[in-house]
Amino acid sequence: MKAGAFIRRFCSLREGPGLAAALLCLAMSVPGWAFHPQEKKAASVEEARIYREAMAWFKQAEAMIGTEKEHSREQAELFRKAIEVKPDFVEAHYNLGLIYANQKKTQEAVGEFEAVRKLEPKFAGIHFLLAAGYRELGNVRAAIAACEEGLKSYPDDRQLLRALAYLRLSATEEEAGAIPTLQRILELNPTDLEARLDLALLFQKAGRMDDAIAQYRDALLVEPENFAARYNLGLIYLRQAKNAEAAVELEAADKVSPGNAELLERLGDAYAFQTEHAKAAAAYAAAVEKQPERAALHSKLGFSLASAGRAEQAIGALEKAAALSGDSADTFYLLGDLYSEKGRIDEGIAAYRNALRIDPALKEVHFNLGTILAERKQYDDARASLRAAVELDDGYASAWANLAIVCEKLSLDEEAIQAHEKVVALGHGRAQNYFHLGVLYARAGREDPAIDNFAKAIEREPEKYRQVLREELKNVHSVLDGIRYKERFARLLTGPPPAPPPR
Repeated sequence: MKAGAFIRRFCSLREGPGLAAALLCLAMSVPGWAFHPQEKKAASVEEARIYREAMAWFKQAEAMIGTEKEHSREQAELFRKAIEVKPDFVEAHYNLGLIYANQKKTQEAVGEFEAVRKLEPKFAGIHFLLAAGYRELGNVRAAIAACEEGLKSYPDDRQLLRALAYLRLSATEEEAGAIPTLQRILELNPTDLEARLDLALLFQKAGRMDDAIAQYRDALLVEPENFAARYNLGLIYLRQAKNAEAAVELEAADKVSPGNAELLERLGDAYAFQTEHAKAAAAYAAAVEKQPERAALHSKLGFSLASAGRAEQAIGALEKAAALSGDSADTFYLLGDLYSEKGRIDEGIAAYRNALRIDPALKEVHFNLGTILAERKQYDDARASLRAAVELDDGYASAWANLAIVCEKLSLDEEAIQAHEKVVALGHGRAQNYFHLGVLYARAGREDPAIDNFAKAIEREPEKYRQVLREELKNVHSVLDGIRYKERFARLLTGPPPAPPPR
């Protein structure tokens, strides 16, 4: 009979960030079953009698080792009888505790191990068994206390140090305390890979990235093809925007364990950040094969395909993402752009509206939607969308420019003037803005600002706008009738180039 079954239940898989999981399985041994007491010289006749009677029960129990009655209730009962006769029978308590442990009676096992500790505080291995038992019962603090007590007597016991580190790692409030424990393990054995990885993970979680990198690098000296070290280094470099370095580590991790979906996604991210869109698309596509139901992966694939100029494939990926999860505004935004580029205007409009349903604060989507609607002569709807864009960003010059044109189409001259003037005030005034302002002011009978703006248009594109104005003057009823005979206006058409407007 061995204590191994109980000890294995102490082991657990620790998961770090992403795929990085450190297996902290303790695989340790304790004094073997059964522990036989040494012959002791009795202090009195009565003590000798008690000792002999207790030993008789003990030997009967011991004789069951290797038989079908090993771990049985009968064997446990014999050890209990030994204890009833001699309550301070350390070895009987210990072996009875091992039986309970193998029977998964953890509470009873802990009780017997506690009896051993009280009777003989330096009993080899007892603190580890107590820690395992308390951990099984969910009493992490008691388990930690058992390890700490044992380490007072055995400060270099790596079994206890590892158990203590594991326990602290499993308790969030104790996690930072695992760092010195793991460092002590590494002082005793610098090649302890699992302790090295756990220490690196702790540094990584704490944001101590340089320390984490150093530990991962040391781990790779022990095992150059360690997946966790390569993968986590890749994650750290991604976080630090060192995308080329991240790609190198993630590629190395993929060689160690090919086809991991999360790794492939992160590798795609590293490529995408370097604008290596074809490589990013290949990585995302490989990830999609592993996790075809993840909308975010299809979306990332679509963005990379679009950036690589593969619009039709991008549309397919984005449509799949939208079908799996209709809550990504960015997915619909890009779909709207791609549909529009392909002349699929109705689908583009629907995609933009879906993007705004999810996130009404996307000014660019309001702008694109308003522009498409204006091109389709749906001016009222276009005005509403463009107005929404400039309300979100008062400095959005392109949206003000398009809004000005739409307002002209709707004969909203005053609003059009305000929009053109806003473009100019933002420093984006072009010849066409000044020309339109000239027409609008002329229509409103505001002669001086009309001539001023025509002058600015001609200053920027003299031949084009002189010719446009000359053609307009040929009309019997012209918007220029109010200024056609003004000397300043006439000089714009016949005289030397106008002087630059005052600043």
